[in-house]
Amino acid sequence: DSASLILHPSLYLGPCSAASSESFLSKHSITHVLSIGASPSTQVDGVTYQRLSISDSVSSSIVKVTDTACDIINKAISSKKGKGKILVHCSAGISRSPMVVAAYLMKQKGMTLKEALGQIIRARPQVSPNAGFLQQLKDLDMELYGSVSLEVEDLPKREKDRLALF
Repeated sequence: DSASLILHPSLYLGPCSAASSESFLSKHSITHVLSIGASPSTQVDGVTYQRLSISDSVSSSIVKVTDTACDIINKAISSKKGKGKILVHCSAGISRSPMVVAAYLMKQKGMTLKEALGQIIRARPQVSPNAGFLQQLKDLDMELYGSVSLEVEDLPKREKDRLALF
């Protein structure tokens, strides 16, 4: 399972395996890797690695790391004279890292939760955040935009049904 391009041309989302795959990182000219929780088994020379610690549980606070994550992503993308590219990953690229990327899209790109998750799920349909993370992003939606754009407690289990929401 490889990583997916979420924000052309510079923001990728994927599993931990992509972060230590020299062929993947080189093929996509990835300059930075942001690990959310999981650490890659090996690091590739020439790539800048950073890690934010968060466990995939409903009680974990994704919001606590979003400002730091946004700074890391912005610095990565603006590096190399604006040609920097970053891979954000967790263990499987299904819950933690997609929620951090969604928060980035909401805070930095002016997207609502529905727009951000829609963009992520269309690129990576297997994304399935835990209910606690989803609630935190609904709270962020309310804080940023004064309403909640996605009124679900949990995303549907089947990829086809998840895609149909967006």
